[in-house]
Amino acid sequence: MKEIIKNIYDFLGNKLYFKLFYLFVSLIVVTILKGIPKITILNYVAFAWGALLILFMIIDGYKRRKVYKFDIPLAIFIIVTLFLNIIVYRSSHNLTLWAVNLILFTVVFSVDVFRDKKQLIKELNCISYFYVGFMFLASIFSLILRFLGKTIEVGQVVFGATKGVFENENALSIAAALAIVICIYLNNIAKIHRLKMFWLANIVMQAVTMVGSHGRSAYLIVVAVIYAFIFISNKNKYFRAILLIIPVIACGVFFELDKSNIRDFTSGRSSLWTSASIVIDEHPFTGVGNSNLVEAVKSARETDDLPGLETGGLHNMYVQTATVNGLVQLVFFLTFILMILAFIIEHLDKLHRKEKLQMTTITSLIVGILAVNLFESALIYSVSFISMIFWIYLGYLVSILDNKNIE
Repeated sequence: MKEIIKNIYDFLGNKLYFKLFYLFVSLIVVTILKGIPKITILNYVAFAWGALLILFMIIDGYKRRKVYKFDIPLAIFIIVTLFLNIIVYRSSHNLTLWAVNLILFTVVFSVDVFRDKKQLIKELNCISYFYVGFMFLASIFSLILRFLGKTIEVGQVVFGATKGVFENENALSIAAALAIVICIYLNNIAKIHRLKMFWLANIVMQAVTMVGSHGRSAYLIVVAVIYAFIFISNKNKYFRAILLIIPVIACGVFFELDKSNIRDFTSGRSSLWTSASIVIDEHPFTGVGNSNLVEAVKSARETDDLPGLETGGLHNMYVQTATVNGLVQLVFFLTFILMILAFIIEHLDKLHRKEKLQMTTITSLIVGILAVNLFESALIYSVSFISMIFWIYLGYLVSILDNKNIE
C-alpha cells in the first residue's frame, strides 16, 4: 500500500507530466477537440493538480528553488494583486484568475538549477516534440479542410476554411508560428538526417498554415524572432542600444498615423485601447479587476466599436494588465520581464556555437510571444497555449542557462 501511495505521490509531483497535461488542455479549448462531451472537466483537473503542486512546493519544494533578483518584482506583483482582489475587487472570479496566475508563476514557470542539466534538456525536448506533434496533425487536418472546402460545425462554432480545426484564424496562425520556431530548435538538436528533413518539411507546412490562416498577429512572432537573433548575435553595446531604440521609435511613429488607418491596421484593437486608456486614467493605481473589465471598458465612452472585447479582452496584454490591476502592477510585471531578459542575454553571451544557437532559438520564442501580446491578451490571467508555451519554455531556459550540474 505504501508503495502505491508513493507512486501516486511521485506521479502527481512530477511537473513535467503536469506541464504536458496543462498544455494539452490549453490546446483543447481552442480547437475542435473542445466539442468532445465532458472534455471541459479536464480544466478543473488541471487546476486542482496545479493547486496540489503549489502545496507540495510549500511543504518541501521551496528548499530546492534558487532565488533570483527577477523573482522580486514578480513576487510583489503576486502579493499586491492578491491584496487588490481581497480588498478592492472582492470577487471570487478575480480570486480564481489570481490562482491561475499563481500556478503559471510558480508551477508552470518552474526554475530548478540543481537538477541534472541533461535531464532538463530532455524534458524541454519532450514538451517540444509533443507540441510540434500536435500542430503537425492540426495543420494537416486544417489544410485538408481548407483545400476540400469542407466545414465542420460543433455547437455554435464552424471549423474549416482559414481557421481550420482552431476556433479562430489568429489562434491557428500563432500556433503555427510557434511551431515553426520550435521546429527550428528541434532541427538544430537533431542528429539524424531523416529527422532533420522531417523538421524542415514541418516548418514548410506550418508556414503554409500560418500564411493561409490570414492571422496577422503571427507575423509579429516572425519579426521578433529575427530581431532576437540579430540582437543576440552582435555583442556590441552601441548596436544593441540602437536595436532597443528602433521599436520605441516605430511605436511612436505608428501612433502618429491617422486614427482610421490605425484602426484598420489593428482590426479595431485601437478602439479597445482608447476606451481602456480612459479606464486607466480613472483607476490608475488599482485598476478595475478582471470581473469588471468588460463593463468598465464599455462604459468608458459611447461607442459600439469594441471588437472581441468579451471573448478576447483588450487584445494587448500590457494595456489589459494596467486596466485590470493598475499602472503600478504593470510596472512590476514589466520590470520582471526586463530583468529576466537581461539575465538570459547575459548568460547567452557566455555560450558558444551550437549551444548558443539552440538557446537563442528558445529565447527568440519567448521574445516572439512577448511581441504577439501587443495584439493579444494571452500571457497571464488565463490558461492559453500561448501563455503555457511562454512560461514553460521561460522556466526551462533559465534552468538550463544557469545550470552547471551534468551527471
